[in-house]
Amino acid sequence: SALPECTWRGGLCRYEEVDEDELLASLSVEEIQELEQELDHLDPDTNIPIGLRQKDQTAKAPGGNFNHEALLKYWEEENKKLIQEEKEEAKPAQVKKLKEEGLVWSCLRGELETPNANKPTSKNNVKKRLTQRSKPAQNGSTKDDKKCVKEKLNTDKPSENPIVIDTALEQILKNDPTLTEVNLNNKEDISQEILLRFTEALCTNTYVQLFSLANTHADDKVAFAIAKMLQENSSIKNLNIESNFVSGQGILAIMGALHQNQTLVELRFHNQRHICGGKAEMEMVQMLRENATLLKLGYQFELPGPRMAATSILTRNQDQQRQKRMQDRKQVTQPE
Repeated sequence: SALPECTWRGGLCRYEEVDEDELLASLSVEEIQELEQELDHLDPDTNIPIGLRQKDQTAKAPGGNFNHEALLKYWEEENKKLIQEEKEEAKPAQVKKLKEEGLVWSCLRGELETPNANKPTSKNNVKKRLTQRSKPAQNGSTKDDKKCVKEKLNTDKPSENPIVIDTALEQILKNDPTLTEVNLNNKEDISQEILLRFTEALCTNTYVQLFSLANTHADDKVAFAIAKMLQENSSIKNLNIESNFVSGQGILAIMGALHQNQTLVELRFHNQRHICGGKAEMEMVQMLRENATLLKLGYQFELPGPRMAATSILTRNQDQQRQKRMQDRKQVTQPE
């Protein structure tokens, strides 16, 4: 059976007998305005464009007609104010920079002062300051002045490597048996000529076993000299030239020298400024095959083929060295 009409309409039947005129007469002015807004939203007038259907909801009274020129003038004035405020905020930073620059000259005289921006700098003033700088400080403040100037100018600090270049080079030339390691790592102030002198001196040395010159700005010229040294030297077992400026040609020259060298055990040349490339890596592997003493190679191959081949060659050399040691032990323990 069908349900009663009032039931399926959700009990709305009770609103059918409501007197609309009586209901509207009981509403206040605010309620009528709110009702009108709701009706406009539910059933808008299609004759009015969409952009004009939204009514003005501001409580402020209109100030007059719109003036485009007045608005542009107002924004120009506001923009000028913002620029002026930015300039005023930037002035303290400029003054601070001038003060820091003036501290260098002030520190030379042992006092602090702010440079006068209104006072022109002439050649006589510069000469006077240079003269004051060259004069010996009074009251024993020479060391303090130099220290202050060095900090203000932010000069490069010397490396912490304690090696004495002249002493080490002299020991190598004299073939001093007490010197077995030459570590020039991080000696950035060392020249290429001195590096060449070290490699030339090591050609005839028979006691140095480790030669390391990582991060010394060594280039291909030094690499070629090292290759020549490896062909003549018979004592160096560890060579480290990492973090330098050696190209693929310099690396190949060193690798080619391994054919005549039978003492080098570890070679490290990773992290060069110049990329070796795939062709150079393949040539490295071909040169490694002719060497049987190298056990460690400090380089990350880019190509998987040369990487696997180099690992296989180093493993082969390690196995041969292990078998050789075992044979030597057997000969020592074997009774005569």
